Amino acid sequence: MKSALKIELGRRYRFSASHRLHTSQLSEEENCRVFGKCNNPHGHGHNYVVEVRMSGDVDPATGMIANLADLDAFVERQVLEDFDHKSLNEDVPAFRDKVPTTENLCMEIFQRLKSFPKAKLERIRVEETGNNSFEYAGDNLEGNVRDQTNGRNSVA
Repeated sequence: MKSALKIELGRRYRFSASHRLHTSQLSEEENCRVFGKCNNPHGHGHNYVVEVRMSGDVDPATGMIANLADLDAFVERQVLEDFDHKSLNEDVPAFRDKVPTTENLCMEIFQRLKSFPKAKLERIRVEETGNNSFEYAGDNLEGNVRDQTNGRNSVA
């Protein structure tokens, strides 16, 4: 008989990347007004913290829902190799035509990790600064980005 015990695990990863918040859909003046100092033509960087939340059945043989080494390797391939020490605008194709806000970053990371074969991806949380963090739960009922910002306008 299969175990009905479900557990959720959280794992944190870190990467550094730069971005410029700017869109061709707005005038230069509007970009400056909406994005403020984040519209700097030379961009700016963050040390992001990404929390991945997975759930699944506990394997009776291993006592785990997923091997952390497998998860780490998957996150490295799917996210960290493409994002760490990169310009999100210039080096990540997903952001060539999309503003690389942390909200959009959350959704992109979720899309890249939802195919992990050994557990169900529940949500992604990305901390941009000590004051700004965002969560995305994908296709779940609570699948909207939840802005947990202190004092930052949320622009998606």
